[in-house]
Amino acid sequence: MTKTFIGIDSVGVPCVKITKGTIDPRTEPDANKSSFFYNSKFAADVKITAIDTTPYSPNADTYWPAGAGNSSYQKKKQAYPPGGFNYVMIRNSYFGEALPYDLPLYDLKYKRLSDGRYVENFRVFTQGGEDNAGREAGYRTMIGWLNNGWWLNDQQTFYGNPPLGKGIRYYNSTFNATDGASYDINLVVWRLPANNVPLIYSVTPSLVPGLRTVEITSEHCRVAKPGYDVRTATPTQLAFDSSGRPLAVIKAGDIALPSGITEIEVGYPVDNSTICDLLQYENNVISYPVSGYFTDTRCEYWFAGTKLYINNLTAACRVRYLVLSNNQLGPTTGSNDVFRQFSEGGLDVVQFLRPGAADPPNFADIVLDSRWPAIQILAEGYQAVASQPNYTPPASYNPGQSFTVNFDGAGFFPFVKYMTVGNDSMAGSGAKAPSARLIENYNNSTRYNAGGSSFCILTGNQATFYTYNGNPVAERWVSGDGWKFDYSSFNITGIRYFILGIPQ
Repeated sequence: MTKTFIGIDSVGVPCVKITKGTIDPRTEPDANKSSFFYNSKFAADVKITAIDTTPYSPNADTYWPAGAGNSSYQKKKQAYPPGGFNYVMIRNSYFGEALPYDLPLYDLKYKRLSDGRYVENFRVFTQGGEDNAGREAGYRTMIGWLNNGWWLNDQQTFYGNPPLGKGIRYYNSTFNATDGASYDINLVVWRLPANNVPLIYSVTPSLVPGLRTVEITSEHCRVAKPGYDVRTATPTQLAFDSSGRPLAVIKAGDIALPSGITEIEVGYPVDNSTICDLLQYENNVISYPVSGYFTDTRCEYWFAGTKLYINNLTAACRVRYLVLSNNQLGPTTGSNDVFRQFSEGGLDVVQFLRPGAADPPNFADIVLDSRWPAIQILAEGYQAVASQPNYTPPASYNPGQSFTVNFDGAGFFPFVKYMTVGNDSMAGSGAKAPSARLIENYNNSTRYNAGGSSFCILTGNQATFYTYNGNPVAERWVSGDGWKFDYSSFNITGIRYFILGIPQ
């Protein structure tokens, strides 16, 4: 059960609110954040800017928009030999005013084309070459380890001339350079910053009388953040409109995950481009982006009908999951009212829709749905990370630099998103989605996290972040010269984090 309010609340502010249970949305204090499935007065909001997929085939240089070239592209696919991979380069201009940050938070989601299953929860084991005594290094590598990042001023001409400049560059591949044709990589761009800049319009200004804040009509479905006029507000000054929808969760859970296939009823029709986040973890330690323990974890998932399917290919563990109200299906056309009320499964439902949506609407049409709690930000910030010298295992290695963020998680289902911020010796300053590689030293006993790796350990009220600057990313035996170590060209200088909460 929920309650929906449109109007002037008990403290005199025009707004839209949805509360859970029997809580009165007009009088409930805004400070009780977990009471609200949605509150337009929460200026620090979470939205998705875009979901973009660049197919591997054909493996030929391709430019967007059509007719563009190296000097004018917004998106470019740069081909490599058949059977290999290609580079995808996307400039910030590709996303227009929907992307207000130079460096945004982003995810890469890998979908296997042969069966339509997402595999970004994979970590695989490989071994390096042996020395004269038969010793070798071992690696447990998370999918996405090869991907490059979002750059402020990428001047590398190796990937095309003129260079990318401000934008993202990634390989269309998973663990190696030979499987690009086997996967679609979905780029999910969040409307959140990935570096040490504040959230835009996240602090409410002094309120001015006479502003039009709420406009729910046959032509408009939009609400401004407090202190702004809906008729003149910029996208980041709007709490929502038909193109800037709050990111909601249609299903969330934390369950035991046995080996094999687990079926989860989502309760709403979902197609296989629906966005899902999974944290697969062991020993009751919730670790993002992948389990921090020295084991292989491989988890694939897909959607069909109204169900989420998770296939655990390794030992039993647990999984924390979010099914987000976002996919790649476009808006529909029809005669739905902007404000829609109906009953389903014994529940009264209120929807705010894009004007002219069909019945039933797609996710792209649904601005708000009273059943789906909008994601809130429980804590966010930036933490600098100190540089380290290059270590040489097994004699020395970085066991991890850490910092802890405390937050009030009462009444919430917490989740975490963060980016590693740093400098690359070739590409300059930028940010990368977190990834991890664990290395077993050639002595077969010393274990450490590769440089560039990072983890977050999450509890109900704390998030502890670990980085491993200075550690090698690979160990090599060179005949006649002994063991040599390779180091990442990307040095982590900070962590930009967001602790997200879903009201329970």
